[in-house]
Amino acid sequence: MNRKTLIATVTTLVALVGAGSAFAQEATQGFPADQVLSSKSRADVKSELAAAQRTGTFAYAEASPEPLAASTITRTQVLAETREAQRLGLLGESNEAGVRIATPAEQEAIRSAGLRAIETSVARNTR
Repeated sequence: MNRKTLIATVTTLVALVGAGSAFAQEATQGFPADQVLSSKSRADVKSELAAAQRTGTFAYAEASPEPLAASTITRTQVLAETREAQRLGLLGESNEAGVRIATPAEQEAIRSAGLRAIETSVARNTR
């Protein structure tokens, strides 16, 4: 009986040590420790960047922030659409499972409310 227990214990320990070393091996990366030396000075790089930005030839690379998109609708339209969505019960506190999606008719009602708000504000400004 002791022999079976001993064999089972040794087998379990070998399995655990093997699993631990497998995880440790996956976590290490083999990146080279070479240093890359630039042929340009910091001032040269900064001046090239400034020149590219002035001429508009600067392109956003992988590490650059995404350019901000300009809004195509007015604040009045956003407020009107928000009020309409709230009136239809599409806004409010709920969890992800309870979010109600607008039907096509409700989406059109929201869009129409925004357009009416624009028309109203334009009519007020022309008087």
